[in-house]
Amino acid sequence: MKGLVTAGDWAGASGHKLSAGARTEGRVAGKNMVRFGQDHTDFKGAFKTDLETLAQEIYRPVRTYLEHKDKTTDEDINPHYILPRMFQMRLQKIMDEYVAGTSTYYTINKVMLEIGLDHLRMLEEDSEHLRAKDLHELLRAWENYHRMRTAEVHLRHILFREETRYPGFFYRADFPDLDEENWHCFVNSRMDPETHEWTMMKKPHRNSTTKAMKF
Repeated sequence: MKGLVTAGDWAGASGHKLSAGARTEGRVAGKNMVRFGQDHTDFKGAFKTDLETLAQEIYRPVRTYLEHKDKTTDEDINPHYILPRMFQMRLQKIMDEYVAGTSTYYTINKVMLEIGLDHLRMLEEDSEHLRAKDLHELLRAWENYHRMRTAEVHLRHILFREETRYPGFFYRADFPDLDEENWHCFVNSRMDPETHEWTMMKKPHRNSTTKAMKF
């Protein structure tokens, strides 16, 4: 997406970069935002859909709540929608048990990752039933949409990289060793916004001394 810049503890194969990595990515992103603005002074972003359609999508959790809230005596117990906090717990459980969480001592393999991916697909279907009874829950609902997508990217990168490169962060039990010959590289991915199909790719490794990575 032209002009899009991301920073912080983003996806990739390691979700444990913590404050040092987030600070570094923040600096890189900030400098690239300024550079983009200077090089594209005439750039004007535009939405693919009209604002009314976007508003309908954004406020869907609110409409879900208003439509179904009176169908039970307790609005928090309702088969027609999912509370953001319950959705987050479900996502956390999937990632913990199938994507190198503490319950498996950070150890995973291809079969576990594929099962986790199936669970994420079901979770994505259920995400259409998130509810929001106020602005706070609406923010949490959209935070969960983004968490779910980031979780999928994280899983797909670990599944694609057939080695163990991050001791202490996760272990591929089916590929327990470091593979410098095949995997001394970056892994990038792209999801087609129309078909939702993923493309995984390797990119050459560049260290901090190269011009492209200086900041």
